[in-house]
Amino acid sequence: MITPELPANESERQAALDQLRILDTPPEKRFDRLTRMAARLLNAPIALISLVDRDRQWFKSCVGLDVSETPRSISFCGHALFDRLPLVVEDAREDERFRDNPLVTGEPNIRFYAGTPIHSADGQALGTLCVIDREPRTLSEEDRQCLRDLADCAEEQISARELAIHYREQELRQKNESLVMLKQLADLVPGGLYQFRRYPDGRISFPFSSKGIERTFGVTQTQIRTDAAVLFAMIDPEDYTTVLATIEESAQQLSTWSIEFRIRREDGKSRWIEGHSTPQKLPDGSIIWHGYLEDIDDKKRALLALQESEQQLRRLFELAPTGIILADYRTGAMIDVNASMLKSTGYHKDEFLKLSYRQLLSASHTSLRTEVLEQLREKGYFGPIEQEIVDCKGTIYPAIVHSMLIRDASDRKLLWVLLEDISERKKVERMKNQFVSTVSHELRTPLTSITGAIGLLAAGAAGTLPQKAQEMMAIAERNARQLATLINDLLDIEKLVAGKLSISMQRLLLPLLLEKAVNTNQAYGAHREVTIHLAPDTPKIDIFVDGQRLLQVLNNLISNAIKFSPDNSRVVVSAHQQVSEGKPTVTIVVQDSGQGIPEAFRNQIFQRFAQADSSDTRSQGGTGLGLAITRELITVMGGDVGFESLPGQGASFWVRLPVAGKDNP
Repeated sequence: MITPELPANESERQAALDQLRILDTPPEKRFDRLTRMAARLLNAPIALISLVDRDRQWFKSCVGLDVSETPRSISFCGHALFDRLPLVVEDAREDERFRDNPLVTGEPNIRFYAGTPIHSADGQALGTLCVIDREPRTLSEEDRQCLRDLADCAEEQISARELAIHYREQELRQKNESLVMLKQLADLVPGGLYQFRRYPDGRISFPFSSKGIERTFGVTQTQIRTDAAVLFAMIDPEDYTTVLATIEESAQQLSTWSIEFRIRREDGKSRWIEGHSTPQKLPDGSIIWHGYLEDIDDKKRALLALQESEQQLRRLFELAPTGIILADYRTGAMIDVNASMLKSTGYHKDEFLKLSYRQLLSASHTSLRTEVLEQLREKGYFGPIEQEIVDCKGTIYPAIVHSMLIRDASDRKLLWVLLEDISERKKVERMKNQFVSTVSHELRTPLTSITGAIGLLAAGAAGTLPQKAQEMMAIAERNARQLATLINDLLDIEKLVAGKLSISMQRLLLPLLLEKAVNTNQAYGAHREVTIHLAPDTPKIDIFVDGQRLLQVLNNLISNAIKFSPDNSRVVVSAHQQVSEGKPTVTIVVQDSGQGIPEAFRNQIFQRFAQADSSDTRSQGGTGLGLAITRELITVMGGDVGFESLPGQGASFWVRLPVAGKDNP
């Protein structure tokens, strides 16, 4: 007996066979059909599809034999691998390769063998399709071709199987890549993807959970794959019953499960979780939910804080003593209104919301609409400004109005309007002004007599007074004059506020007015050892003012500068031209050498009775009304007033007035 040699390409041949994954597989009809045809067509008792393995030949299909494999060392098929032509052994007893082969000398007593190689798609010999007889015989050329045809059919079936395996592996590989990608995506999403299953016996588990579940809850997939109890134990006791109830409802109705609930982690901190999933009923009666859980703690707490803030703002809105309106900027339609506004106007809320904002304004303010809209567009707010408001009965009342432009979530422009009813304030101011006017007028006549009498006594009209009496008379005269100044200032303020102060505007030469003001205050400056310097470069221009009132302003500024300058210092009065808002103006500046204006006092310096320190009244004299009168007078004359000051470096008060034009007489 001659043992079959190994082909030169044995390793490649064996690799091709292994890749088919066909060895030791169950019988397949397509191969059994071929062996039955071979046995019938070639009139052979035995037909095989034999695959030659490393140390055996294994029969993928077998007709006429009870064994599934035999050793390769005694195989006939091992000899048939070397040629594409059929190997035909007419009588094995006379062939030196097989005469003492156990398969010849014993069962199955092979005498005749004819086998044609079967190849893989890439040409590797895998085995044979063969027929065997227990009697010697020959094989005609026609039978040889039939055997070849059947072997080709076997090759095609093996190639088809090989191709199917290739496509199946490719499909599995693609599915695996997709699964890996999906898992990576699932692990990267902000929340956690999961499958939650509830069994008929009540058991619960998470067959699948992404990394997001572990990040959110601090439990691994292994911990909850078969038992979800560890995760459910983290649900806040206040929310636990609600969570179970919503799960039960979703299971009963097979409806989407959506909920927000809290969990408590091991560190004791509470976190808000949002969950959404879709249920599916399985054949065994289980319900499985596919969904996601997301940590929304930051968003939820921000929302709760916003809701609380909105509630507080709503309470403030409703309880505010000032009237508040929310209106549509474009149409003027009312959107909301608070109780104070309803109280001021006398409307019911449903009536008020049918109004347009324009219906609240007095006809005298309709011209303001364009100015209001322009300022809102440019600055986003308007006011405060005093306007007249019309109530439900048509009665007009004064109000301080503020407006602010905002945008809602849909980018619609809205208008917040605050209206403070100042009817009572106006009434009190009128009473106060009337009282001040009355008292001032009543005091003025007797005070004039008192001042005159004191002056006569001080001048010796009743004879020479003792030194002590002279000093007391001097004090009385000074205080009487100061009181007279206060009364005059009060009367001026009252007239300015009431709009009754007589103003006579005329064209006057600026240098003459400045020289007169400086000369008027020279004596006071000398008394305080302060010199007054008029800058030589004063513009020789005309200004359109009330001469007497401007001198009153300049005298006030210069006397203040002298009053607050140290001894042996000087006050500088200057003027320069400039253009303000496209119009020629002149700015008059009075600069002192004092300590400057305290930071805390600057916002109130032009208010009535305002003084940096109450002790100033006693140490420096003054009524605290001079600068208030100055601002009112300059405003009436179409000008502006202000100051600049640095601590320890004095102060510069300025007055800006329009230059007289061709139209000014």
